Amino acid sequence: MSTFAGTATPPPRGTRPGNRRELIREAAAALFARHGYANVAISDIAAAVNVGPSAIYRHYAGKAEVLYDVVDVALEHTLASLPAAAEADLPGFARILAANVLDNRLVGVLWQREARELGEAERARLQKKIREINRWFTAEVTTRRPELSPARAELLAMCTLAALTSVSFHRLTLPRPQFDSLLAELALRVLTLDPPADPDPEPATRRKRVTGRPERLLEAAIPLFARKGYAAVSIDDIGAAVGIAGPSVYNHFPSKHDILAEAMKRGHAQLSADLLAATRQGSDPDDVLRRVTNSYVDLALDQPDLIATLISESVHLNLDSGGRTAQRAYIADWVTLVRARNPADFPTVARIKVQAAQMVANDIARAPALRRVPGLRATVREVCWALQQ
Repeated sequence: MSTFAGTATPPPRGTRPGNRRELIREAAAALFARHGYANVAISDIAAAVNVGPSAIYRHYAGKAEVLYDVVDVALEHTLASLPAAAEADLPGFARILAANVLDNRLVGVLWQREARELGEAERARLQKKIREINRWFTAEVTTRRPELSPARAELLAMCTLAALTSVSFHRLTLPRPQFDSLLAELALRVLTLDPPADPDPEPATRRKRVTGRPERLLEAAIPLFARKGYAAVSIDDIGAAVGIAGPSVYNHFPSKHDILAEAMKRGHAQLSADLLAATRQGSDPDDVLRRVTNSYVDLALDQPDLIATLISESVHLNLDSGGRTAQRAYIADWVTLVRARNPADFPTVARIKVQAAQMVANDIARAPALRRVPGLRATVREVCWALQQ
């Protein structure tokens, strides 16, 4: 059974099963992924395993140690499975990767969004394992596609991993054989793509001149949220970034939550405007979908902190927040465009494709080492387009 399958039934209260640490790890993974590490208490994990909080502390010193164990075990499972792909051709390689990702589905969101809560030493140990996985994957792509330059092989490898791990950021599901098949197909589309030889296209100019204290506070808060995580950013941090005392921030926003909500609102307004422009300017469903895809890639590459905040920090918004509503509406509109082009796609399949395309743009935008790859923007656009076919 997957460590993160979420199917185990907690034993009756008062019993001491031999796999209690595993049950704790599984329950914690699901809670952290769904609600965010900062919003989960030890008592929540204990309740999910049907024990008292003291039982958790017999296995872990605290919540951070639980998180570290969750991510570390998932990465160890991934590392242990890597040699199995050594002799596979590209389709077989894609199938192995898809199965591995679904067996450890939550590791992506827990590493990218929640591991920021860990200490520097713990993050460094996990990062070492991430680098080992990335190096192995790039080497496997290079072996199977020797015509690619090392930089382009690495770019396609990272795009493939991003497309696959996109399933970590949503709870969409399909029957397991169908899910494996779909993910393997998406991975193969990326792995077999020929990176464009043309120079990168020029993106549309987006950024406007920042005027006024509220705008400056938003501009300062967004990179802080993206890099440190909403929960780790204080009002004092935001104020200091614009040269004012923390309490003075309240003259412009009632709370930190309101700053996040406004940042989300601004970001989704830009995405919605791009989608509307694509709908009006596109000549047919293909053209409209191309325009939406390209505009999202451009926004992610040009404003990676904004996109990272939109994707990773929405878990901290109130359930009735307009930001969450706007996010769902934008994805729903994009899914409609994919289904207009591919009428045979069921809504769940179309949405999985859209989420994969978005995650590719998001992850590559946040990888500084890849920003120097020739033709990066054009390649990411083509990858995201291929994923939606």
